[in-house]
Amino acid sequence: MLVRLPQLEGIDLNRFQFDYDLTMMVFFLGPDGQVYGRYGGRDGEDPEARLSLAGLRYAMQAALRTHERSEKTPVAKIVERPKFIRDLVGGRRDCVHCHQINEMQHAALKRQGRWTRDHLWRYPLPDNLGIVLKIDQGDVVERVTRDSPAAKIGIRPGDVIERLAGHPIHSLADAQFALDGAPKSGTLEVVWRHQSKTHRGQLTLSEGWRRTDLSWRRSLQWVVPSARLNGRDLKPQERTSRGLTAKQLAFWEGYPISKEAKAAGVREGDIILGFDGKKLDMTAYQFLSYVRAKYLVDDQVTVDVLRDNKRLKLSMKLR
Repeated sequence: MLVRLPQLEGIDLNRFQFDYDLTMMVFFLGPDGQVYGRYGGRDGEDPEARLSLAGLRYAMQAALRTHERSEKTPVAKIVERPKFIRDLVGGRRDCVHCHQINEMQHAALKRQGRWTRDHLWRYPLPDNLGIVLKIDQGDVVERVTRDSPAAKIGIRPGDVIERLAGHPIHSLADAQFALDGAPKSGTLEVVWRHQSKTHRGQLTLSEGWRRTDLSWRRSLQWVVPSARLNGRDLKPQERTSRGLTAKQLAFWEGYPISKEAKAAGVREGDIILGFDGKKLDMTAYQFLSYVRAKYLVDDQVTVDVLRDNKRLKLSMKLR
């Protein structure tokens, strides 16, 4: 039976856990409501790049096999009590979009005094650990990032990821659900199959492994900053006379100057070279997107400035 839910009022949020910044998520359920698997997921580049009909069919077939097995070996039930949208807001709320649930959850954690920045990094992609899964076969490794945690324990392209942190994997959504519960540092168990042999290992989780671009997430726009700097890129002759390369970030700070930049000591006509001493090969326009993807509101940055052929470092808080 196929059921489509355009609104989420009245569903159990403990049972239907997924990345609420998405446009679509499919759950495969048993007759008792047990979740056999999921299908969906996206990255910051394109809302549909990780989806395909072939991938959906592949995940559905895996769910059917799980159902057949569960008749002999029952799947563990969800025992936590149900939670609904009204529990987050203290009453009924109609016409709730997925991303609004994420906003409500953050607000509830803040009211309880439990919110930290760690709550921003939900449902990380397996890419963060070096595992890029095939779009049409969601448990098969498309490629492995060099020197990544996955590469270091011997996972290779073509291998099949069977379990992450004990969760069965048949799709990107399954992998993201499994990784959502992983610690911010330490290790994570992975079971994979290479040809006909099953392997088991521990993926190393370094501090910050969950971090990713948040700028596309509608529910988190309140933590996505602006560069508070903007202007015209230096022309080739202007770069040459100052010893700057052709591609590195270098732009004239224009008028009007933002209050944040002014408070930091930035002046009209300063040449902006970037933040925190990092040499960036990009244009001024690309720098705006770079800041949104790499920093958060209230981050303290050092603005690298060239003024009268002298290099300055000015402290500025992003807003």
